[in-house]
Amino acid sequence: MDGLFAVITIAFTIIFFKLFYMQILSYPYYRALSNTNSLRLIPERAPRGIITDRNGEVLATNVPTYSLFLVPAELKTYESTLVRLSQILEEPLADLETLVEGRRRTRKFEPIRLQSHLDPDTVAQIEENRVRLPGVYIQMEPERYYPHGELASHIMGNIGEISEDDLIRLKDNGYNVGDWVGKKGVERTYDRVLRGENGGVQVEVDASGVQRRTLAYKDPVQGQTLVLSIDWKLQKLAEDLLGDQVGAAVVTNPQTGEILAMVSKPNYDPNSFVSGISYKEWNGLLKDPNHPLENRAIQGQYPPGSIFKLVTTLAALEEGVINLTKNTVFLCRGIYWYKTWPYRCDKTTGHGWVNLERAIVESCDIFFYQLGLQVKVDKIYHVARQFGLGSKTRVDLDSEVAGLVPNPRWKEATQHMPWFPGNTIQMSIGQSYLLATPLQMLDATSGYAMNGKIYRPHLLYKVIDPNTGRTLFEKQPEVLQEADVDPKYLAFIRATMEKVVSSDSGTGKKARIAGIRVAGKTGTSENPHGDAHSWFTAFAPAEDPKVAVIVIVENGGYGAIVSAPIAKRLMEQSLGQDVTPWQMTPTPSTTPGATPLATPPATPVVAEPTPTAKGQ
Repeated sequence: MDGLFAVITIAFTIIFFKLFYMQILSYPYYRALSNTNSLRLIPERAPRGIITDRNGEVLATNVPTYSLFLVPAELKTYESTLVRLSQILEEPLADLETLVEGRRRTRKFEPIRLQSHLDPDTVAQIEENRVRLPGVYIQMEPERYYPHGELASHIMGNIGEISEDDLIRLKDNGYNVGDWVGKKGVERTYDRVLRGENGGVQVEVDASGVQRRTLAYKDPVQGQTLVLSIDWKLQKLAEDLLGDQVGAAVVTNPQTGEILAMVSKPNYDPNSFVSGISYKEWNGLLKDPNHPLENRAIQGQYPPGSIFKLVTTLAALEEGVINLTKNTVFLCRGIYWYKTWPYRCDKTTGHGWVNLERAIVESCDIFFYQLGLQVKVDKIYHVARQFGLGSKTRVDLDSEVAGLVPNPRWKEATQHMPWFPGNTIQMSIGQSYLLATPLQMLDATSGYAMNGKIYRPHLLYKVIDPNTGRTLFEKQPEVLQEADVDPKYLAFIRATMEKVVSSDSGTGKKARIAGIRVAGKTGTSENPHGDAHSWFTAFAPAEDPKVAVIVIVENGGYGAIVSAPIAKRLMEQSLGQDVTPWQMTPTPSTTPGATPLATPPATPVVAEPTPTAKGQ
């Protein structure tokens, strides 16, 4: 036992003296050796996946560029290095200090990207000063590039260097400091598909940060190819047709939910964000009164105007207020008085005695004022919700809004006021507190076309392996919801929408296409901040819908004059027809022509109601 104790004592004594020699006596030697050579992992960013339209047209790709990096832990002469970099990059010294100082305290061994898209002169200056810039290096990286510039910018979105908030949000998905991530649009939604897998080089550097030798290398793996459902030619036509007007247009296949085009005007160039947008340019975008960064197709909330009359119609039919077998009529004199409040029709001299079909075809407001009061708001609310209004469409884009379908409970909870009959009167023609996005109203249109079935709108078409060309995923149609409405009422809506376009008295006749049955509805929604907004929605062919479209032009006036001709040309392009030559300046909006009151019909007439003050 004594012998074992002696052996253990000797062993520990040897270990102690060895540690004392290495850590105390030989510390200067090993410290110098450590300072002389160290290992650095230089990450190599993977090229993002290519984005194409459904026909293979490239919408987003990558180009090689030089970027400048700095490793805070390897800064040997902190002040002088940053001063020299400030002079070379022509960047304020304070900005560089702020950027580097934050990382020195948290992630000092991780490279900081100081600047992207270096020009050849800057690269040459950095290389000339390499010895005096310890911890600084240049690396070639793939840079995002959008060859069509502003085209489909709200669909594409933009990318940017990962932020601290992004790192927290994506911490479990393998993201690192310095990565580029999608910030908006499909770049954000499908970032994990597009980002690829970074590679890197492990190198040995000396005390000055100069590379001595390469120890290991891992190839980066490019992201997968994202194929969108849009047709870039149709997208370009839509953007050209809207021109400088503020508004939105969306084209879909109602049988699948595929988005064929989505335009929001004004738009912006996503290339501006790739290498870091300047403060001046960013501030300009934020302060632009027309809000170019807003995707009006899914974020613009508008009163839908007369295109909502189809919802009121279905509510009335479902409630039994009006019957398809009887020629129920209301009288329109151009102005409708409810107690002491006047409500007007666009046709100032009135439409005369109007039945349901004519009220839709000619868009008579006063007919729907009286109809809405009989239906009551709760039924209108119920049908609107069945067609997706008041809920997000769940399109595969970020920042979509839900719109608003009001009812008495909502008003009492938010406005602290009761619901008045005047609210029902206005809501029956798509006004009042009612708000919807263009995509929501297009979903409703698709629901009419597809006998109540609404497919989830989507931009994803396919995901393809860039190396093999093999399809990894193909998006299948997905039913979003199905309205519980009698099919015969939906058949009436489709037939009447067709007459809106085909009839000589129809408000949508400017959307006619030779040889194609088009079903549509115009809308002109009041705008408290200026001229009325111009709406038009349609689908075609009416007997077997292959395309559905919606157009809104802010402050555009009558939908029949401004938006319908745009929708017509988009449908022509979608259906493979010759696109009618476009007159870029639409005919100025005018009040529809007046005609005298018609003689009262012999069929039954519904008397003007005297509703109660609540629940209408």
